[in-house]
Amino acid sequence: LDEPTNYLDLEGTLWLQNFLARYPHTVIIISHDRDLLNSSVDTILHLDRKKLTLYSGNYDVFERMRAEKAMQMGKAAEKQAAQRAHLEAFVERFRAKASKAKQAQSRLKMLERMETVGAVVETSVAPLFFPHPEKQLSSPIINLDGAATGYGDTRILSGMTARIDQDDRIALLGANGNGKSTFAKLLCDRLEVLGGQVNRADKLRIGMFAQHQLDDLHADETPVDHVRRLMPGEPEGKVRGRVARMGLSTEKMDTKARNLSGGEKARLLMGLVTFNKPHMLILDEPTNHLDIDTRAALVTALNDYDGAVILISHDRHLIEATMDRLWIVRNGTLERWEGDMDDYRRELLRGPSADKNGQEKPAEEAEEQKAGGSKAERRKRAAELRKQHAPLKKEVDKLESQIESLKADIVKIDRQMADPTLFTADPNKGALLSKKRGETEAEIARVEEIWMTKYEEWEDKTRG
Repeated sequence: LDEPTNYLDLEGTLWLQNFLARYPHTVIIISHDRDLLNSSVDTILHLDRKKLTLYSGNYDVFERMRAEKAMQMGKAAEKQAAQRAHLEAFVERFRAKASKAKQAQSRLKMLERMETVGAVVETSVAPLFFPHPEKQLSSPIINLDGAATGYGDTRILSGMTARIDQDDRIALLGANGNGKSTFAKLLCDRLEVLGGQVNRADKLRIGMFAQHQLDDLHADETPVDHVRRLMPGEPEGKVRGRVARMGLSTEKMDTKARNLSGGEKARLLMGLVTFNKPHMLILDEPTNHLDIDTRAALVTALNDYDGAVILISHDRHLIEATMDRLWIVRNGTLERWEGDMDDYRRELLRGPSADKNGQEKPAEEAEEQKAGGSKAERRKRAAELRKQHAPLKKEVDKLESQIESLKADIVKIDRQMADPTLFTADPNKGALLSKKRGETEAEIARVEEIWMTKYEEWEDKTRG
């Protein structure tokens, strides 16, 4: 099987995993789908630098063994140690609330993965970068009230009521043909509203990535040509610098789009759709042409991005590593999925007779009674509390932005102080930079203390 999941939906991918896990004969799989490799194989044959190396175990075991081997050779040790130290320092500062604080979530997730599987993105794989929105918008950024949409006079989806906030991370579930892409087009105003209402925040910018858009790239133009169109009048160096941030090498910058690989085209397209710093990203199957290491870079980029994200993907690992909420498109409408991905997998494998969380109803009802209502009811109460205390949350978000800005100032100062000739060539400037760095660190500590107090207040008031 050569990349068998590339054009399957999540439902088809989960079925295939279950089938292969039970298949009694030999299977050889070429795949970039980490979850498929974890569930379906017991041996990895790794091709690297024209050599084949055999590893026993699934993909997680292979990755840990490969990372350990690289560390023993001194290739990854320094980079991983520096990254872990940076993450641990941040989490340590907010240890009491690190499991819940918004700013610590991605750091904790990255730390956990480093410790459990030793995931290392190879230095040959350029990182992905999604620019943060310049200004946070008031929530909800999109509100649907009984909304319907479709093509022409034909309604595909109707009766949709939901809200999307600035910090939402939502994965869309549902079989191919159920309307996930239709819903995504409605969100970014590419389809007409045929009923109900869809309200969007003023000045809302949305970046949408979809696989079919790869065909919309200008085949005879280079990545530099594509970006220059978005930067009229800018000097050549600045244009090329923007292309470099997409992870395309100097050689690839001047390669016509028709001659780029699928992964290189995907990088270019992601860079183009995020060029104007959107408040929300909609990613429709972004991993089809990405290798495993670039998928790991995508996980990091999404966790670092400050805006909202709507994800349609058959890659379960990507969903679980980056998304916080699950919605399902089926039966001509949109529903909230109150379980997790394991619940969803169980429902698919059990068939339509299972309940919506793939669990026995008596056990579910007992659990709901014990927890004080169904998950849907608890989520509704939490959403009402968040709306009630939105001004306080806005204040918390503003403090978070101030902290990030101060940290960026520290990075700029450190870059200047890294000049080995600074203190000999201009000792006064060196002394001023040292003083400014100390003052900035003190300001970060002061603002973080205020942020922690405000965050705790908001958390106490919105705890359902």
